[in-house]
Amino acid sequence: MDSARSWLQKFQPRAKKKGAESARDEQEKSASVDEAPSDVTKQKVEAAKQYIENHYKAQMKCLQDRKERRWMLERRLADADVSQEDQMNVLKYLEQKETEYMHLQRHKMGVDDFQLLTIIGRGAFGEVRICREKSTGHVYAMKKLKKSEMLRRGQVEHVKAERNLLAEVDSAYR
Repeated sequence: MDSARSWLQKFQPRAKKKGAESARDEQEKSASVDEAPSDVTKQKVEAAKQYIENHYKAQMKCLQDRKERRWMLERRLADADVSQEDQMNVLKYLEQKETEYMHLQRHKMGVDDFQLLTIIGRGAFGEVRICREKSTGHVYAMKKLKKSEMLRRGQVEHVKAERNLLAEVDSAYR
């Protein structure tokens, strides 16, 4: 019980200070309360808000797409005169595949997911290697970068632009 009282006392208002020290504290409090957020803070808030909204919109769209795929499959199965047991088996298979796909979407790839084969190039921030994905056996080129070097040289935006470009490219050589 004593620990609860001591915990509650932390939140009780404290006795007021006397004299010039109290007046100075009041001025500091009112000055900090009256200050409006800076433009940078407003931009960060807006960016965070946009990110959260986009994230949840994408989540809701994925859920809606998933429901729609199930509904379409149920309709096709009903039109095809498939037995109830076979319908249930097909729907369970769909659920399994959807769950597997969602798991793969959440999985973050790392160096451990690949077998590193050979180095094909070295650059200012790191190296490019040929590697094989352990799970599928597909061969890829992996670019390994030193973040500290990118930051030191002020090339973060350049590297992000390169990454975005490479993410959009779909090579026919698989």
